[in-house]
Amino acid sequence: MIPINLDFLIGTITDIVSPGAFIKDKLERNETVIKLLKKFNLDPEHPPADFSGIYAYTLVEYGVGKPKLILEVFRQNGIQQVFRKALDQNNPSILLNQGEAFLNEYAHADEIRELGIDPKREFAAFAAVFIEVAKRSRAPAEVLTNQ
Repeated sequence: MIPINLDFLIGTITDIVSPGAFIKDKLERNETVIKLLKKFNLDPEHPPADFSGIYAYTLVEYGVGKPKLILEVFRQNGIQQVFRKALDQNNPSILLNQGEAFLNEYAHADEIRELGIDPKREFAAFAAVFIEVAKRSRAPAEVLTNQ
């Protein structure tokens, strides 16, 4: 592994992030940036609290050791919308039913099945990671208020 100067890395990220909050917000929700921050133990104590931020962190944490094909499913906008709808309506069956319907029409559905991947199990696993990330996104004051 090539040694990386952390001061240079942090300086570069800071230079990119400093010009505006919009860019910073986009970077906080970028899967590649999140992976880099985690790799160098620079990820924030609390992930962003909005849906897209939590979803991006979930992709990174869920994706460890998963086949690339199943990760591509969760990166699809259609699945994100189904997941959000299930969450907003507090109805996991939406994710299971509409998620499976989405997968049936997905270009790589046959390849996923050939790998022996059970979509319902993966949807449930992804949802469990999402809930854990969402819990971590809360500030300590929010946790105390909700107890």
